[in-house]
Amino acid sequence: MPPTDTPASTSLRERKKTETWHAIHDAAAELALDDDTKHVTVEAIASEAGISQRTFFNYFPTKEDAILGVMPPSAPELPEDFLDEEGLIHRTTELLLTVGRSTYAEGDADRRSKLFEKFPHLLLRRREMMMQGEDLVYQMIATAMADHPAWSGGLNGHSVEQAARMLTMAAGVPLRYLIVTRGAAGGYLAQSSVDDALDLYQDLYRKLS
Repeated sequence: MPPTDTPASTSLRERKKTETWHAIHDAAAELALDDDTKHVTVEAIASEAGISQRTFFNYFPTKEDAILGVMPPSAPELPEDFLDEEGLIHRTTELLLTVGRSTYAEGDADRRSKLFEKFPHLLLRRREMMMQGEDLVYQMIATAMADHPAWSGGLNGHSVEQAARMLTMAAGVPLRYLIVTRGAAGGYLAQSSVDDALDLYQDLYRKLS
């Protein structure tokens, strides 16, 4: 009978995976900052990180993802009162921010800003990751709405999917506003800035309603 994993062994394995992920990202980012993305190869990254090229591809699909240190977006479970009408836009914006932050390593914003400044083409990858995060949030909200008595019938002739998509896009406006007006090249948006953008968004919506 094969041995079963204990919580301790599982925790150790996860910690080792995290350490390897960071070692690869650190090696890739520093090589890129020292040279150029064209000259940074998977072979060079793997050698610098002390791993095989096969191991590299267990963690990152491309050298660009390793350089930026990006990972697939993840999201917390929605609380039971998430779809309450009051404050729904605000909660959805916060959810988008949480999901967006999950795609990057914590505490890496300064180096990421330098990478975006030196290699503007990497901003396209950031946009792709933002879109993946938005799609994850949309899917979560559409699923929650379909099971919610106040939302399952859609909204004034529009389907649940349409309502969920519009909510997700509307909630993303304050974040896009901050990226355009304040840069946030490293992918970090301060909470105070998010709150200020949300206040502006809601004030403008009330003014125009």
